[in-house]
Amino acid sequence: MKFKIRLNRIFFLIFFLISVFIFIALYNQYIYSKEIITQNFINKHYVYTLKIKEKFKTIIDKVQFYLKAMEDENLKKVETLQLLYKNGNFNADRAAKILNQEKPELGHYEVFIIDKNYKVIDASFKPDIGLNLGEIKAYREIFDNVFNKKVKVDISIPHLDSYSMNIKRYYLVLSPDGKYLLQLAYVIDVYDLIKKLHDKLLKEVPNLEKLDIFFLENYFIVKINFGNKPDKKISLIARKNLSIQNFYLMAAEMGLDKKTIEKYIKKVDRGEDTYDSIIYKILLKNKDRVVKLDLRKNELVIYTAIKGIFNGKNILIIRSVFNTAELAKNIEALRQRFLITFLVVIIAIFLVYKYLIYRISSDISLIIEKMIRNEPVKINTYIEEIDELKNIYNEYRTKLNREIEKNITLLNENKRFIVDTIHQIKTPLSVITLNIDYIKSKITDEELKEILEEIEAAVTMLTNSYEDLSYLSGNGVVKYEAKEEINLSDIVKERIHFFSAVSNANHKRINSQIEEGLTYRINKIEFERIVDNNLSNAIKYSIKPDIYVTLKKENEHIVLRFESYGEKIKYPQFVFDKNYREHSHKRGLGIGLNIVKDICDKYGIKYRVYYKEGKNVFEYLFNK
Repeated sequence: MKFKIRLNRIFFLIFFLISVFIFIALYNQYIYSKEIITQNFINKHYVYTLKIKEKFKTIIDKVQFYLKAMEDENLKKVETLQLLYKNGNFNADRAAKILNQEKPELGHYEVFIIDKNYKVIDASFKPDIGLNLGEIKAYREIFDNVFNKKVKVDISIPHLDSYSMNIKRYYLVLSPDGKYLLQLAYVIDVYDLIKKLHDKLLKEVPNLEKLDIFFLENYFIVKINFGNKPDKKISLIARKNLSIQNFYLMAAEMGLDKKTIEKYIKKVDRGEDTYDSIIYKILLKNKDRVVKLDLRKNELVIYTAIKGIFNGKNILIIRSVFNTAELAKNIEALRQRFLITFLVVIIAIFLVYKYLIYRISSDISLIIEKMIRNEPVKINTYIEEIDELKNIYNEYRTKLNREIEKNITLLNENKRFIVDTIHQIKTPLSVITLNIDYIKSKITDEELKEILEEIEAAVTMLTNSYEDLSYLSGNGVVKYEAKEEINLSDIVKERIHFFSAVSNANHKRINSQIEEGLTYRINKIEFERIVDNNLSNAIKYSIKPDIYVTLKKENEHIVLRFESYGEKIKYPQFVFDKNYREHSHKRGLGIGLNIVKDICDKYGIKYRVYYKEGKNVFEYLFNK
C-alpha cells in the first residue's frame, strides 16, 4: 500500500519546512552578527589594554633607566657599607642614614644584616627583621656562595617587595670578619606612581571595572596591592603559597587545565622551570594577549604583558577586567531584531498557508465530508479542478445510490433467505439425531453400527456448523448475556461427550483432564462455541489418535488448553482471522476461530497459540 497524505498536511509540511529554512538562515545571520559585535567589542577593549600597557611600560622604562644609571654608585655604596662594619659593631639604621645622606633622585637605600642561619637579624627596613631567607633553596645557594667567598658581591635581579610594593635590587657582601652577610637594597619608590596611574585608569578607561598588576620573578608572583598594605611582611613560604594561588588564577584564565597547572607548579618546586618562563610561553603562543569573555559573569578579561624587564625574563602582567553590559545590551538588541524578523516572516507565511487551506484544502475537505455522508456537494470555487471533481462526484453519487438501493434490497432478501434456511435446518437435524439414537438402540449388526456412527459424526459436525451460523446470524439481534457464573467443568465434559461420535469416526481419542467445580461468568452458548470449535479443529487436523483437553486452575487463572499432534502452524497470528484456513485443502467455513476470538475479546479472555513437543496448543486464560 502506497503512502498517502492529506492535502492540508502537505501544505502544513511545506509551511513547516519553509519556516525551518528561514529560521536557520536568520539564526545563522544572527550568530554571524553576534560574533562580529563580540569581536568588535573585544578589539576595542584590547586597544584600551594596549594603551594601559604603554602607560605602565613608561614607568618600568623609567625604573630600568635608574637601575642602570645607579649601578656604579650602588657598588661604591657597598664598599662604604663594608667600611662601616667594625669588629662586629654595626647598626643597620645608622648605616642606612649615612648611605642616604646623598639620597638618589628616585629611591633610597636600605641595609640588612643576615646571619649564617640565613635570618635577617637587623635591618633599617623593620618588616624584614626576623625574615628567614633560607626557606627557599635558591636563596640558600646564593648566601652560601658569598659566605664561602665564591662570589665577592652578589647582585640580585630587581624584586617587587611584597610589603612596600616598591622595586628593590639587593647587593650582598660578606662582613670583614666573615660572620655575617651585609646586604644593601637600592629601593626605587615606584608604588605611588603605579597606584596613581592605576586609579586614574580605572576612572578614564571606558567599562574598566578592575585592573590587577602582577610582577613575575623566577619563583614568586607578587600581586601589587592597591588597597590597604599588610600589617606585617609575610614569610617566603607564605609568599610561595600566595604565588601558587596567583599562578593558578592566571593559568586557569589563560586556558590551562587543572592537571597541566599542577604539573607546572611541581616543575617550579623542583627548580626545572620558573613562573615567568611558563607564563611567557603561554602569552607568546597567544600573541602577547589572552582574552576570556564570560557573559554570565558580565566580564571580559584581557591579559597583556610587559616582557623581559630588568633581567630579560621578568614579566609584568596586566589583567584588565571590563564590564560587558554594553556588549550584552547590543547582543540582546540583535536577538530581539532576529526574533521580530522571524516572527513577521512566519506570520506572513502563516497567512498564506491559511489562505491556501481556506481556498483549496477546505473545499476538498468539504467534498470528502459530503462523500462520507453521501450528500450532494454545493460549493462555488474558482479552481477548475475542484469544480470538475464536484460535478463528477454529484453525477456518480446519483448513479451509485440507485445501485446501493438495489443491492440493499438483494442483501436483505439474501439475509432473510439464510436465516430462514438456518431455521429450516434445525428441525431435520433434530429428527435425524433422534432417529439415529432410536436405530442404535434397535440394531445389533456391528457393521451397521459402525456406519451409523459415521452418520452420527457427520450430523455432529453439521450441528456444530449450524450452531456457528446460528450464533452469527443471531449476534446483533439476540443479546448474549452472562447473567451468572456457569460450571465450566460440566460443560467441557458435556461437549467432549457430544464430539465422541466424531472422534470415534475419525479414529481419534480425546484424553481429558478436567478439574471439578471450576466456574466463570460467561454466557453458556458462547462458552460452548469456544469449546466446540477447538474440539472440531483438533479432531479435523490432528495427525495422531490422541487429543488432549485440559481444564484446571493455575495460579489466579482458569486455563483451558487443547493439544493435538500436527505440523507447526506457520502463521499463528492469522489463525483467528475470519475466513483464514491454514490448510487450504481442508474444507470449512473458516469462521470458527474468528467466533472464538470475538467471544474472548468480549470477556477479556487471553488466548494464544504455540507449538510444543510436536503438538499445536490452543490456550485460553480466564481471569478470576
